[in-house]
Amino acid sequence: MAKHYQGSPVTTTTDQHFIPEIWADGIYKYFERKTVFRGLVDDYSALVGSKGYGDAINIPEMSLISASDKSAGADVSYDATATTTTQLSINKHKYIGKLFEDVALIQSEADLVAKYSRMMGEALARQVDADIWAELDGLNQSIDLSADNTLTAAVFESALANLGENDVPYMDGECAMVVNPTLFADILNPSAGIAQYFIRNDAVGEGNKGLRSGMVGSLYGIDVYMSNTVSSALADGTVSGAIFHRSACAFASQQEVRVQSEYSVDALGTKVVSDLLYGVKIIDDSDNIKGVAFANV
Repeated sequence: MAKHYQGSPVTTTTDQHFIPEIWADGIYKYFERKTVFRGLVDDYSALVGSKGYGDAINIPEMSLISASDKSAGADVSYDATATTTTQLSINKHKYIGKLFEDVALIQSEADLVAKYSRMMGEALARQVDADIWAELDGLNQSIDLSADNTLTAAVFESALANLGENDVPYMDGECAMVVNPTLFADILNPSAGIAQYFIRNDAVGEGNKGLRSGMVGSLYGIDVYMSNTVSSALADGTVSGAIFHRSACAFASQQEVRVQSEYSVDALGTKVVSDLLYGVKIIDDSDNIKGVAFANV
């Protein structure tokens, strides 16, 4: 008889101690916990989530204009600078699906629910992060590191200069720095990394916290994060991290993580699917600089 589902079921051999229940809260909790990039970029979910329809959002790019002199008796001259828009398409539908047979349910232990919830939540979180980073990886501005996955004070200074010269307000708390694990470790290294130059209260936080306690915190107002999504490859030109303003990329989800299940008579098991419908789009371009990337040499 033909199967009315695809993939392999969870059996007493593969998952004999698991019972699926109370999925939604657990999966969403781990999704939120493991997503690095979503909270660092502009989120337009409210424009589509509340309405429940629409597959695109047009995001205007506001250009800086100059103030004009007002002459007595003369009418005001209105600025005619054209406003360009970037379209954010809601075109990514990702899911995780599992089938649990009845025997597995009978022999399961409820405390393993968290393990599957974590797996499904993290899988969706990693996918969202990968899609956002795929956009940020293409930032218009980039600076070569002096050596692969190594950040020196001179390179960091060049990055700050680049941001400042392009009117990116990196000290307003709206910028973030995300790097791969190897570069992150270099930043933490007090003897060789950038840490030796930034163990200061005005740069890393309150009192003797920050780099002294092993927490990067922030460097000149820029919060620093590590993500395995960012490549640690040593190939020439590989982007090993970036500093970007939250407006450099846009994210929108039509609904939060959704969990659905049903019993399958054909398979004598419960089918559980968790999915997310969303879209991401970079806003940064040559006339609207929003960040700078670090590239291996």
